[in-house]
Amino acid sequence: MTGAARTEYYGDYWRAPELEHSEHLRWKIEATRHKTRVRAARSVLDVGCGSGAVLAAIADAGKRLCGVEMSSEAVAALRARGIEGHAVDLEGGRLPFADGEFEVVLCFDVLEHVFAPERLLAEIRRVLADDGAALLCVPNTLNLFNRLVFLSGRFVDVMDTSHRSGELFSNHLRLFNKDLFERLLDGGGFRVAQREFYFPARFSDPGVGMPSSLARLVTLPRLHERLPTLFAMGFFYTCEKARRAAL
Repeated sequence: MTGAARTEYYGDYWRAPELEHSEHLRWKIEATRHKTRVRAARSVLDVGCGSGAVLAAIADAGKRLCGVEMSSEAVAALRARGIEGHAVDLEGGRLPFADGEFEVVLCFDVLEHVFAPERLLAEIRRVLADDGAALLCVPNTLNLFNRLVFLSGRFVDVMDTSHRSGELFSNHLRLFNKDLFERLLDGGGFRVAQREFYFPARFSDPGVGMPSSLARLVTLPRLHERLPTLFAMGFFYTCEKARRAAL
């Protein structure tokens, strides 16, 4: 897919109502805004920011907020919020910032959408300050509900939006489980400082095929935290730069 085709595709994708109005987005916003390092940071970059809902939620006087997106329309929506925005090809482009320019870098549910997540992760590491924090989130493809659906002979990724609109194929190009995500981070020069695991307070996705209240069977005993490989819907990690071994 050419850069122009990717831009056109994600120009439509970012408008999906599930991305701007979802329990998962609300959870990520709350998890982000309560982090001490985010509150104290003077500069925050959101890679794959959509229209900037997360950045708008952490806005504070004197804090530089910046977002990058594939879609020029999304960047226009970001700027309409009064937030700095740049259109960037996240698949093959270089982030238009100097080394170590940001104290915090966010990248939520983006790495699964690119062919070369290790390349984008390297750019995130480059623009992150040496003592900064990267907040990174990916969906868990091997959650129990996907496994059960796969066993039934169907393909539905409950953390993707494609099945809701009747698309033939998933929007996720790279499929993560906990082990693979952590191997990617380790190979990309990051150390995990904190792990958090997402599970919805209620089922709102018809693809799950269960009453919404049954989510409590997981959340009350906190199975998504005790057994994240099986029950977590998403992995939300706070990472720091690992020190490179001396040559």
